Amino acid sequence: MTAFGRLWRRAPLWRTSLIIMVGGIGMASFFPTPALKKAMPWLPGHAPGASPASAAGASGPQNAASGNAPNGGVDQVGVPDPGITLRHSLKIAGRTVPLPTGDWHTILTARSGPHGEISQQVLARTDSGVVSAVIVVRASQQTLPQEVTDGLETPCHDDRNYASRISGKPGASEECTYMGNAVLANNTVSPDPFITAAFNRMATLGFPIPPLMINVGWYHAALQGTQGVQVETVETLIAPIEHGSRQLLAPINIWGKGTVHSNPDSSRFITDLDRWMLKWADVLRQGFDGTLDPNTLTPSITSDPSAPKAS
Repeated sequence: MTAFGRLWRRAPLWRTSLIIMVGGIGMASFFPTPALKKAMPWLPGHAPGASPASAAGASGPQNAASGNAPNGGVDQVGVPDPGITLRHSLKIAGRTVPLPTGDWHTILTARSGPHGEISQQVLARTDSGVVSAVIVVRASQQTLPQEVTDGLETPCHDDRNYASRISGKPGASEECTYMGNAVLANNTVSPDPFITAAFNRMATLGFPIPPLMINVGWYHAALQGTQGVQVETVETLIAPIEHGSRQLLAPINIWGKGTVHSNPDSSRFITDLDRWMLKWADVLRQGFDGTLDPNTLTPSITSDPSAPKAS
């Protein structure tokens, strides 16, 4: 008999401890804590609250920070591995959506619409461990009746926006860009259950989230004659924070439409973000039309005011 076999027979306390240790390692692998899953994303289990079933139960077929949903239910909710990093662009619904500078992690995906025609994704960018931006994308897989997407343009006309620009080509397309604040504190992330579920998952995974972000929204609908529209919306929530910190550049009560320019730091941030929004809308449109040249995405275009600094 081997030494291990003799020890196994003669040391019941050691034998019990070994069994408990092996069982504990197995349970930790398949039911990891958020910190363990973040440190070792290759583990087979999901962090608590991150299973597809629970996400589906918490996620409705609605819209992002605006809370305006396309009609119909969610056909499918996906919970991707947040350890996977995306850079430069995202492929969704057969189109290319450029991504601002930084490392992006897909948090939640879904399909919505009468027959699941609209694809949705929520991505988060981290900088020194802190969430510095979140993107919510919706894009149609096929032509939709216009009434299905009517609610998607509602944020363009919100009087609380810092700025709104509506444009388009009569009979061909409709487009708008807008910018306003999104308060994320006190469990008031969004009236949209899908977006709320995405932020809850980020919190479960231990992603530090600032209490407020600035929502840079873009809406584009291409009319398809009398058949309907193809639509895409991209809401980019940018955190007005110091790099690597959740500390806002100005107190949270300063970020209202009537007070944001009363503080030099918040005023400068909003002015810089407005300039960036104009350039970013152009490349989003090119991605929608299929004319985007990746070589044109220079740092001056992709770097928003909270983008990670080059090391």
